[in-house]
Amino acid sequence: MKNPNNRKILREFIDHLERRENRMGGWVIVSKPSYETTNVRKSSPKERPSGDNTQTFKIYAEWSEMGEKSLELEIESFLKEWEK
Repeated sequence: MKNPNNRKILREFIDHLERRENRMGGWVIVSKPSYETTNVRKSSPKERPSGDNTQTFKIYAEWSEMGEKSLELEIESFLKEWEK
């Protein structure tokens, strides 16, 4: 790595974005594939059924939170490209 200060700046920027100590503010960095909502699709019949029809909408959410190891890999990857 050419400049270790870059790592410090990026880490401090991520810490600033997340603001974990502040429950009301900050960002959560979530991987795109784990945040996709394409499985929430509802089809409606073309005609109204003759009797009442109960439908259930269940919500389940799961995502992977970036840990220290992944953050280090992402920082290293970014700096390799950025320092070219």
